Amino acid sequence: MKKAAFCLLVLLCLLLSVNGTSMTLFVGCTSSPLCLSEPVSYMCSGENGAGLDDDVLRWGIRDSSRSSNDNIPNGTTAYVERTDVSTPRIIGTYFETILTSSADPMRSNISFSPVLAINNYTILCDIIGTTPFGCSIIIADVLAAPVSTDIKFTSDTLIFSWTPQSTSPCLSHYSVNVTSIEYTINTTNTSLSLPVHSTNDTKYSISVVAVATAGRYMDPTSKIIFIADVPGPVTDLVINWTGFDIYVTWNYPPYFVSPYVSSYIVYPSDHYTGITIPAPTTTYNIPDVTVRSVYTVGVAAVNVLGTGPTASATIS
Repeated sequence: MKKAAFCLLVLLCLLLSVNGTSMTLFVGCTSSPLCLSEPVSYMCSGENGAGLDDDVLRWGIRDSSRSSNDNIPNGTTAYVERTDVSTPRIIGTYFETILTSSADPMRSNISFSPVLAINNYTILCDIIGTTPFGCSIIIADVLAAPVSTDIKFTSDTLIFSWTPQSTSPCLSHYSVNVTSIEYTINTTNTSLSLPVHSTNDTKYSISVVAVATAGRYMDPTSKIIFIADVPGPVTDLVINWTGFDIYVTWNYPPYFVSPYVSSYIVYPSDHYTGITIPAPTTTYNIPDVTVRSVYTVGVAAVNVLGTGPTASATIS
């Protein structure tokens, strides 16, 4: 890259000296919005083509949000050919210039760190006697908040993920706020994991924002709110005789908790251990039961946090 830039400057110098070209060359200007607090540097170069040591390279800063009839720069500085190249100069509050070559073609750099105060400013540069070059400063907008997706659970973690709504290079990181445990996590990933054991019986409110350079962000578009706990008792537990068998049915626990039910445990009264039934099945047939005996069946819902309370019913 440095070699290519050097070759460009050498070629420019030859063209100017041979042809007496009158021009201003501006390098680095972009139409893309600038990120706050990310340093920027541009270069201006050229000569007036007269072949004399009388060139003047001039920088100007103009607030483009002012009246279109007001073309007066907010601040200027100028370098005369053969000026000392070692001393930086300040224009206004935010801009610094330095002359890097005082011979034909003259060259100077301008540098600044973007702030909101200079949004819609224009940087002007010319070799007096040539056409000025203007470069507009546009500060990038605040990044849209990501869209949260459903929480997933593993055996020991909950996984919170989101979909970015911006591909801006100004993104610094994502900030995830977990209000119930007063916990904020900064990450460059688009998902994070939290230990399940810390969520038991806790009301959770989780949100995420995209944080740009300088710390700007847009409020979250939504919050995921839930209670992480073991399931409640199953509902509508019914047991019926079907010949020598007992047919058991039940429904999902009545109130919403997370994580979701992964299985059920059926406890027949004549079994020493429970029988695991994978969700979403909510029926079970107990075979070869002594007819007209008193028989009790219990059912409990299970998720990754543990087993909920047992609901029971008796038949005779």
